Amino acid sequence: MKENWWGGLERTKVRPGLDRIQALMDKLGHPERGYPIVHVAGTNGKGSTAALIAGGLASQGYRVGLTVSPDLGQINERVMLNRHPLEQELWDRLGEEIEAAGVALPDVPTFFEAVTAMAFLAFRHWQVDVAVVEVGLGGRLDATNIISAPCLAVITPVAFDHMDRLGDTIGEIAAEKAGIVKAGSRLVLGRQPYPEARQLILHRAQSLHVPVTEPAWFPEVRGDGVWGQSPVGPLSVPLLGAYQAQNVATALSAMQVMETMGWVRDWDAILADWARFTWPGRFQVMRRDPLWVIDGAHNPHGVLGVVETLKMEPYRRLRWTLVFGALADKPASDMLRLLLPFVHSVILTRIPSERAGDPALLQSVAPDAEIVEDPWDAVRLAISRAHSQDGVLTTGSLALLGYLLQQHRQSGNIMG
Repeated sequence: MKENWWGGLERTKVRPGLDRIQALMDKLGHPERGYPIVHVAGTNGKGSTAALIAGGLASQGYRVGLTVSPDLGQINERVMLNRHPLEQELWDRLGEEIEAAGVALPDVPTFFEAVTAMAFLAFRHWQVDVAVVEVGLGGRLDATNIISAPCLAVITPVAFDHMDRLGDTIGEIAAEKAGIVKAGSRLVLGRQPYPEARQLILHRAQSLHVPVTEPAWFPEVRGDGVWGQSPVGPLSVPLLGAYQAQNVATALSAMQVMETMGWVRDWDAILADWARFTWPGRFQVMRRDPLWVIDGAHNPHGVLGVVETLKMEPYRRLRWTLVFGALADKPASDMLRLLLPFVHSVILTRIPSERAGDPALLQSVAPDAEIVEDPWDAVRLAISRAHSQDGVLTTGSLALLGYLLQQHRQSGNIMG
């Protein structure tokens, strides 16, 4: 599939600003217009929350576009219709249209801006009833924020991440996330770990006369997923990870707000859809004998969610080997320190990326850790050593998971 639209396009390069995407949308005839949008921002949990909302809306019979980032090894999974990835032929055809529009611009768009344009073009092609759009980075200057006021804005927990671009304080970061809140919209604000972030976002909403809803009910979490007697009926979502309780609660609040807007007719259909829900890379079980779990936590707040899961039954009974790799611009040492009390052994690895952190730099934090340069080799080694009461946990980066999922698909058998 087409992944490079013009010469020298860097997949990981970030250049905040709306001028390039505005120029690209002008050339393409503004495909971001013509359908209502649910806009989802936050530091952690926004992908799962966006997908739950999209699934809930699709259960009502709507054609629902969904765009998320990053992908986990298959780029067309960034753009979906009713959770089905964009067909490869259509991806390439729309990619040619994007290239023709973008290559002649004086300031060439970035990779993420091209993918954002791809999503909006696909949504127009599919004639979606509604689109759910996940912010890539921040909010205020993110390419997805080219849209006008969404029918609903959703902000999941805001924590420290991308500080080199979003700011050094939680207030600065929250201000960037709050940039998706616009007059004429509504806001669902997930539970915030930092009161300052909540207050700043509420203040922006108040200044724009935007109604705010915060989750009032939270489900329980156990070893087989999220469950509870919700305000709309018995709820069971097979998502592992303690942090998923907040994502489900936020998605439920979003659907309740959309009910008041006329979008929801059948709660039983939503609950049935969520009972079959899957989402990759979030405490995802890749193998059960021995247990191998992958999680995309890539900042301290995300890692704390993993830690809370490791404390739960049945995971706290297991002796874990941690396979850990992070990007160079992440606080890898802090993340690793949070995990060390809950694992028996550590294998450090290097993500196949120009942004990869050096695993040798982490040995000061985990002096007994081994280094295995290739992540696939590291996982294979950990699994080969595991016994019946052992588990292998791979975490630290979504880029790490994307590489491993590619290798897993190609091999078909982790031990093969």
